[in-house]
Amino acid sequence: MQLSQSVKLKQKQSLVMTPQLQQAIKLLQLSNLELSQHLQEQVDENPFLELGETEDSGQPIADSSADTAASADAPDLTDLKESAALAEDPTEHSDFENRFDQSIVDTPRNSTANAPFEGDYDAISNVSSKEGFYPGLFRQLNLAMDDPKQRLIAGHFVNALEPSGWIGMPVQDVADASGCSLDEAEDVLAVLQTFEPTGLFARNLEDCLRLQLIERGAMTDAFSILLENLDLLGRGEVKRLARLIKSTPDDVMEMLAIIRTLNPKPGEFLGIDHLEMPSPDVIVKRRSDGWAVELNRSTLPAMVINEDYAAMVTAKKMDDEAQNYSANALNNARWLKRAVEQRNSTTLKISAEIIRQQTDFLEKGLDFLKPLSLRDVAQAVGMHESTVSRVTTGLLISTPRGGMPLKSFFSVNIASRAPSGDASAAAVRNMVKRLISQETPGKPLSDEAICKMIADEGIDLARRTVAKYREMMNIPSSSQRRMQARLANIR
Repeated sequence: MQLSQSVKLKQKQSLVMTPQLQQAIKLLQLSNLELSQHLQEQVDENPFLELGETEDSGQPIADSSADTAASADAPDLTDLKESAALAEDPTEHSDFENRFDQSIVDTPRNSTANAPFEGDYDAISNVSSKEGFYPGLFRQLNLAMDDPKQRLIAGHFVNALEPSGWIGMPVQDVADASGCSLDEAEDVLAVLQTFEPTGLFARNLEDCLRLQLIERGAMTDAFSILLENLDLLGRGEVKRLARLIKSTPDDVMEMLAIIRTLNPKPGEFLGIDHLEMPSPDVIVKRRSDGWAVELNRSTLPAMVINEDYAAMVTAKKMDDEAQNYSANALNNARWLKRAVEQRNSTTLKISAEIIRQQTDFLEKGLDFLKPLSLRDVAQAVGMHESTVSRVTTGLLISTPRGGMPLKSFFSVNIASRAPSGDASAAAVRNMVKRLISQETPGKPLSDEAICKMIADEGIDLARRTVAKYREMMNIPSSSQRRMQARLANIR
């Protein structure tokens, strides 16, 4: 056997993940705010890039046919291999509209079914502009405490506040974080617990209710024992509590009636750790001939290339290194502008298809949410499933039904014998929630009974599936609901 060396020439095709291709994929996954931050970073590095003024998202919607034609000319990211051509000058192509208005529903809308949703939903205007909780609290701190050290300790307690108004960590941890002793932290906490509303800075529910009872002058030894055994009260063991308090069940019921007048979460509406609802990336509006889907221009900056500066730099005599730098920077700026336009066009195309398929949900409610998968949308828009997944992940959409993640429109399919076809898991969960909300408080429905009622609607579910859906929605079992109803009848 002889061994020899030889040279062979062979051709093959492969997809190379170039830096530009990687960045194009990255742009698909960014929300409007994340994209704005990314573009600002690019502007700081590229002398040819500028951010134009954002347009008002409430601008009048253009004619539907014009917008549809503009969107049809938009490039598609279906074949990622075409991204290599993005280095070309995008100014040679027509500009892409930042809106995708389409008459998705041609039939006239039902005035009775749509009566509650006449106006356009504006998620941005729903954000409160009132002064937050913290400025007022720190003004109280400055008035109540003169010692800078106490103010520092108090600041750590403020940082530990939870939305309920309680402190979210042990006092010892706050003392360790502020570098003081436990006694000093307890002294500061005692002052903070005098702030309004009463119950603020409580250690837990027991402490919160105790502070309010003390403020009312209603605190007794019996109440102290009752608060120490709130778990028994939650389980409805009134007779056992009566024995501990050395009283009668009627006395326990009277004490429970007083506790019900207290506020277990004094910080619920104060704006503690309140995060303003993020601005939606996509806005859905009702039109006379259907639905219009558009990007939220208030959070989406416009990309501008300073062509005057580019022409001046090109005409100027420079050394090879400077010429290479300016040429690369200009090419990158033009590529980035076109890539952003493609990202916007792709986002609108996918969002419009989702809304087209989920029109019944917008018109009639959650019970009519259709089963929808990434593959369904991908096949409809002619893209890959991974592209649809990247675009829909993390984006928020504003609809007349409220703001929600774009992923909320996707739901698994559940077989149904109903004439309307298969149902989505989200719609079935809503059916479970609706049946429980309509039950008689003293006679709650068991999971088995709910299974039979849903089966009458043409959907066969196992009892464990109903239990799983119920737990996902934080709905207690029938025995726990019966106990809660018994406690609710206590006056």
